[in-house]
Amino acid sequence: MAPNTDWLAHIADMLGAEACGLLTLHPDGRYSLIADGHSDSAIVQYRDHFSRLDPLPTLLDERPAGRAIVIDTTRHPAYLARPELCHDYLRPHGIDHVIAAQWRQPDGTHNIVGFQRFHGSEPFSVGQGKDLDRFIHHWRVGNAMPAPEGLAARPANSRRNCDIAAQINIPLAVVSASLVVAWANTAAHEHPGTAWLALFDKHSASQVVTATRRRLQELVGTSLRQRSAAEALIPTSDDTWFASATPVVGKPNLALLRLTAMHHLAPGIRSRLEHLYGLTRAEAELTVLLAKGESLEAIAAARAVKLDTVRTQLRTVYKKTGTHRQGELVCLAGALGNG
Repeated sequence: MAPNTDWLAHIADMLGAEACGLLTLHPDGRYSLIADGHSDSAIVQYRDHFSRLDPLPTLLDERPAGRAIVIDTTRHPAYLARPELCHDYLRPHGIDHVIAAQWRQPDGTHNIVGFQRFHGSEPFSVGQGKDLDRFIHHWRVGNAMPAPEGLAARPANSRRNCDIAAQINIPLAVVSASLVVAWANTAAHEHPGTAWLALFDKHSASQVVTATRRRLQELVGTSLRQRSAAEALIPTSDDTWFASATPVVGKPNLALLRLTAMHHLAPGIRSRLEHLYGLTRAEAELTVLLAKGESLEAIAAARAVKLDTVRTQLRTVYKKTGTHRQGELVCLAGALGNG
């Protein structure tokens, strides 16, 4: 299955990127480009001209075994040596930070995938470069999730592929509408929280586990019926969980499930939000309150301000963090607070 915009958007969300693109160089010399987060004019300019000036393919070729590369385009010598690219494309469009990787297909097709953050945002980290390697490997091993009947029904190399996919340290599971687990990584299996217990322990007599399982099943069912992402806050005895279900591309009966514990956020979450994303103290507090399940109306009432004031502040938070909706912001806060 070829990469598409949904695949790009999913990885961009994982990396906290503000924009992304996949450039494909075909054996016959054609260039094709899919992108998200950039203006139409920026996409056309890059595809038709500036892609040929970009030193990125050469830099990636120098990486061991095609590993991902993390670049600050305002400082890297290879970019400073291309003034036309910098002055006429990168600076006008605010593309300061890039994380990229490449791979080649047996027919000679060359794929270069890149994720960007704009001027004023934090650079990508080396650790995120390693994460990108894992995400791409996860996809390249052939959609490694085994069939619902389990690993025993698949060739031996499927287990190896799933073990590779399990390197991703974010708890993830792929489930059916009835919550049959088709695949889950080690981080999900080892998570001690009630929400994950509800997913894996089908025989528990606990009312809390049963109720949580019912909520998860409703969420996944909604996602699969509507063929779109579905999100919910699910309270349990030990925490409140942000749950996100997204249909798996090419597998219409399966959804990718993410469960993030929200109330037990690390004490330093506010300062991390301020440091990493340049949020003010009030903006960081707003983010944490949303992550804990507070509504915008309740936050406005507690602050004795108009609801529109809180909404305006939220739009600023979206811009600074590169998120686009409350669900993405809550998931980001959960990842920072539990990481």
